[in-house]
Amino acid sequence: MSTPDKLIPYRGRVLGILAGLVLAILLLTIGFGPTLLIVAFMGIGYVIGKWRDGHLDINAWVGFFTKRR
Repeated sequence: MSTPDKLIPYRGRVLGILAGLVLAILLLTIGFGPTLLIVAFMGIGYVIGKWRDGHLDINAWVGFFTKRR
């Protein structure tokens, strides 16, 4: 079994660690405001990409943000 095959069960954790590392580097180098702007644009890009792929469920999003607590 090769190393990439051994890491497949942990891919969520590895991606989370890498995302945290990139976020920390951005915060330390360019500051909070520009990093927040980059993260916001990434979120908007994700939503647009998901919509273009045809996998965006608007009803689920509306239901998630309007459910009573």
